[in-house]
Amino acid sequence: MKSTFIKVAATASAIFMLAGCGGAATSSTSSAGLSTIKSGVLTVGLSPDFPPMEYLDPKTNQLTGADVDLVNEIAKRLNLKVEFTQQKFDQLVNSVKTERVDITFSGMSDTVARQKTVDFVDYFKSVGRFYTLAANKAKYTKATDACGQAVAVSSATDYFPKLQQFSKDTCESAGLPAVNIIPTDSGAAARLQLDQGRATLAIQGAENLVYFAQQDPGKYDMVLPDLTNTPFGAAVKKGNTALADKVRDAFAAMNTDGTTKKILDKYNVGYGLMAPAINGVK
Repeated sequence: MKSTFIKVAATASAIFMLAGCGGAATSSTSSAGLSTIKSGVLTVGLSPDFPPMEYLDPKTNQLTGADVDLVNEIAKRLNLKVEFTQQKFDQLVNSVKTERVDITFSGMSDTVARQKTVDFVDYFKSVGRFYTLAANKAKYTKATDACGQAVAVSSATDYFPKLQQFSKDTCESAGLPAVNIIPTDSGAAARLQLDQGRATLAIQGAENLVYFAQQDPGKYDMVLPDLTNTPFGAAVKKGNTALADKVRDAFAAMNTDGTTKKILDKYNVGYGLMAPAINGVK
């Protein structure tokens, strides 16, 4: 997608007013966010393999999920249309950096490392969990039970470095065997490792596991303490304060009138409701 570079802050402000959402921007605002908003289209990057946040409905093959509903509601309030771009998760940050998309909604955790490249509008309190096949649940009652075990995790997520740190702090520092980390290219691939017996544990967001429990009751169980407790954030290009502020304000209004909670409850993830914040992880 081509975009016109907009240098003047006043022009940026006028564009947002035309879009039905007045407010000032700064000269550091990303051209991608403003040029597409001027044309009335918000381009959204996502990786639709993370139910119930974003996934392809198995019956219709249409995009659905909590993030999909949330961004559609935000766009409606900003008088914008939404154009979704499906990508692999590990391509999303670069797509924002290179202005191929304006924003991502894809179960992406806000981290200090990612903040060096993009800005986040935090909107959902996510929890990363260990899980296993239900038949093996009794084997994992305390954190050290994961030591020496084969644990599958997507290397594209922040769960991967968190698991490395968990191994050092919980296992290796206590003289126990390190976690045998099996990196994969997605959460679905990590789950497959568990299903096929190549891993005894896997890691996924609790919201994803809630979905599995509905689709395949009794197959998996969450075990051990939380691995992470980090909010999901919608990522925009670094310095695109105009778009970040508008999305944050839209979330705040949706929280106040109950829209966010209604959408999250629709997908059984109402526990993730939180006050929106920009780069809230420090």
